[in-house]
Amino acid sequence: MQRPIKLLLMSTIEIRAELHKLIDQVDERFLKAVYLMVSSYQGKDAIIAYDIDGTPRTASELAAILDKEVEAARRGDYITIEEFQKRSAEWGKSTK
Repeated sequence: MQRPIKLLLMSTIEIRAELHKLIDQVDERFLKAVYLMVSSYQGKDAIIAYDIDGTPRTASELAAILDKEVEAARRGDYITIEEFQKRSAEWGKSTK
């Protein structure tokens, strides 16, 4: 039986059971995509990024952080490329 037709004939309980079987077989990347999709559908604030220390960041948290950074840049609170290059040139020197 073709999957779309089978789906129409399945009960909610059967669909859930089949999904559990399929989810157990997918790779991690696809599993994360499904998780994000279901979380978003349920109205949860999906995790879309992680800090370098592993702290998860939701879409709304990241949007707030980025909004603050954009506002800081508009106020002139930033360094030039030249200043960045000077600072970054020093990074490797302190460990040698």
